[in-house]
Amino acid sequence: MATLNETLRSHWLISLFGLILFIAGSTVLYWNEGRTLHNTMALDEAHADIYSVRFTEEEQEVGLDGRIVHLSGPILVGEPLTEPDYNIQLLSVKLRRKVQMYQWVEETVEHNYGESVGTTQSDSRTYYYTREWRDKIVDSRNFYNRHGHTNPTAFPIESHVQVADAVYIGRYELGAEVKGKFSNYQELTSDIRPEDSSVKLHLGIYYHTNDVFNPEVGDLRLLFSFAGMEGEMYSVVGKLSGNKLVPYVTSRGVSVLLVYPGGLTVHEVFRLEARAQVLNTWWWRFIGWLLIFFGVTCNTKILRLLFLRVQLLNVLAPDPQFPVTGNLLIAFSLALTLAAVAWVLHRPVIGACLFLAGASPYVWFTRNLVDYQRLD
Repeated sequence: MATLNETLRSHWLISLFGLILFIAGSTVLYWNEGRTLHNTMALDEAHADIYSVRFTEEEQEVGLDGRIVHLSGPILVGEPLTEPDYNIQLLSVKLRRKVQMYQWVEETVEHNYGESVGTTQSDSRTYYYTREWRDKIVDSRNFYNRHGHTNPTAFPIESHVQVADAVYIGRYELGAEVKGKFSNYQELTSDIRPEDSSVKLHLGIYYHTNDVFNPEVGDLRLLFSFAGMEGEMYSVVGKLSGNKLVPYVTSRGVSVLLVYPGGLTVHEVFRLEARAQVLNTWWWRFIGWLLIFFGVTCNTKILRLLFLRVQLLNVLAPDPQFPVTGNLLIAFSLALTLAAVAWVLHRPVIGACLFLAGASPYVWFTRNLVDYQRLD
């Protein structure tokens, strides 16, 4: 068996790469757990002090300025959002215009398996040129064969999102940050044709082209969508500043601003937010664990030699023939231990549970290493 020094000299590069992955995974885990902890405490603080507005006359005398409140009701939009060139007028929080251009696109394959719209052979590579609708400029100056495959360098009409100036729930106005939370876009379909005869309307999409079914490079098509139609029910949690709803900042400096569709109660809004944060937390936990696992895998031989030097760690030494199981257990234990460190000071019970879960593989495999003698 090679010594530790020999293994380090022969595997230093992959070990260094594994160490970088391990540090990156540990950083992701610690950041994620700290973020989750602060967000959880922020939601608890907000929920404990929240007031649910019922839009009664008596509430005007309560004095809600500066308090965190819960609003639920239909959206009211002051002025409609318009696209006059396309005869569009809509009472909504947002109106999005997405512009796509018909352009040449280059694709590269190692071997030529057939013909396309246009092909160019170079050594073992084949360059295919097709035309597609794209919402970003494809730079044809980087094409291998630029002849006959030239794209425009800019969009004559840009994509854009309009936001309504005044949006209300009841008598309370929604601030810019609240309106920014409206992101559930729905496709806008219309059968009202534009006054400009050069603009074609087909299946709710507006085309700047001579022939919808045979477009040319440089032709445009526009797709419209909206978020937050007037009359739709929404539930919002934030702070009242005067008559406007803005983000609520907790004592720890965490911003709380919740926007969900539907007429939801306070408890329903916070339950949905907690569920969304749990899903996000576990996604980042998986990313951190995966980085640690690959970091451990890169250092399997070194870890085996280190563990074999300590009797109580012998059982955790990765099997050289089947190292995956051992690496999974090591990564699992390290990930849970790192998560426990972030929780133990503020939520000792959660931190202790995570630490015990991280130590469980070690306890299980070392249970037979200590000899117990019965005392009469």
